[in-house]
Amino acid sequence: MRRLSLFRIPLILAVAIVLAGCEAPERDLPSYAIVGATLMDGTALPPIGDSVVLVEHGKIAAMGTASEVSIPSGMKRVNGHGRFVFPRILDQPLSVEGPADLILCEVNPARDPDYMKKTAGRMEKGRWTQFPN
Repeated sequence: MRRLSLFRIPLILAVAIVLAGCEAPERDLPSYAIVGATLMDGTALPPIGDSVVLVEHGKIAAMGTASEVSIPSGMKRVNGHGRFVFPRILDQPLSVEGPADLILCEVNPARDPDYMKKTAGRMEKGRWTQFPN
């Protein structure tokens, strides 16, 4: 049986510390359903009122009207009524299986130039960096 030499112990500790600070893998992220917001997907398509956006494993699993998208049981619901949901990076439209980089806003971003001051929530790759209030 080999014993750990003294110079390997600091290396093993350093690797353990680095790994402990890593973010959870996408498969460990909670799933969310953003319900009731007006969806502006960043394409030329018209906005969708009373939408549902499903986020699973850091990606958009489905999006559309409430009558088109069913919400799986156990999914955390986020109230989007009276709000607008759109891409966090405006030149990267939302798509199914694309990254869940979203802004949930209190105002219509197409009509209010100060919309970023009225952000209700912000999601980056399925993680809320600003959880909706």
